Amino acid sequence: MRLPNYQHIDKLLYHFSFLRDIKVPGIYYNSFDRYLSLYPFIRKEHYHDFYTVLLFTNGEGIIGINNNSYTVQPQNICIIAPNQVHSFEGLENMEGKVLFFCQDFYVEEFSFIRLLNVFSCTSQIAGNISNHCLYLSDKEFNGVSNIIKLIEYEYGCYTPLNNSSTVLRSLLNIMLLKLSELYDTKSENLNKSNSIFIHELSRLVDSYFINEHHIGFYASAFNISGKQLNEICNKNFNCSLKKILKDRLMQEARKLLVSSELSVSEISYKLHFEDNSYFNKVFKKQTGLTPKRFRDIHKKFVL
Repeated sequence: MRLPNYQHIDKLLYHFSFLRDIKVPGIYYNSFDRYLSLYPFIRKEHYHDFYTVLLFTNGEGIIGINNNSYTVQPQNICIIAPNQVHSFEGLENMEGKVLFFCQDFYVEEFSFIRLLNVFSCTSQIAGNISNHCLYLSDKEFNGVSNIIKLIEYEYGCYTPLNNSSTVLRSLLNIMLLKLSELYDTKSENLNKSNSIFIHELSRLVDSYFINEHHIGFYASAFNISGKQLNEICNKNFNCSLKKILKDRLMQEARKLLVSSELSVSEISYKLHFEDNSYFNKVFKKQTGLTPKRFRDIHKKFVL
């Protein structure tokens, strides 16, 4: 299965499909030096519509992310969320691992809210300094490195007929859980009540996002106002609950368009949109494509 090539919205934005050596739909792995040699233009300022994890093992250099500069060295790990402008400076002798993945790949089995929570540390919220790069102790580095090695092995084993895609998704989830723990601890931001809230909100959204589109339903579950719930979401995830619900709904729409034989109208009805035209409008605003066009492009790449 090979993802299609899209035209770039502008010269800085790279869709997942720009990776011409991709092996597994939705996730990409490579060594850092080979990645830079294949895509030398990536050294200049650019941004992605997918998630990035970089683990450095040798050398030294500078990464620019959202107007901040980070000196990286061995045992640094760096995470970059979609739409964050970044560049690589003086990293010709840098060695490490590159891991990219799309939201839909992860959310196929795991919580979108967990994903938002892990990468929330990369956003500058309420005056706090974003925290893209961490230095890992020997024990922490070995733990993350071992997971990356398993991902490398499974990525190399992938065929459309085996279970490697599912295994990779599970390994990715394990790594994100570990990274969440590391970033929370090193940011002195570990809060048990936050963890309970995130777990419960994840459960509610995944259970009711199709039937319940209104914030009030979720706020009542926590016995707080919609305004308070949005404030908590903005603090923890750098976005409102309304955006979380819409993103989750659109992820389900993309999944149904690619993996089912339901018509666009049937999908619109299944997802409780007011009418088909409104569904088309919302979908195109988020993806840049109509549902029909999205299906036409992607369906032929699914075996």
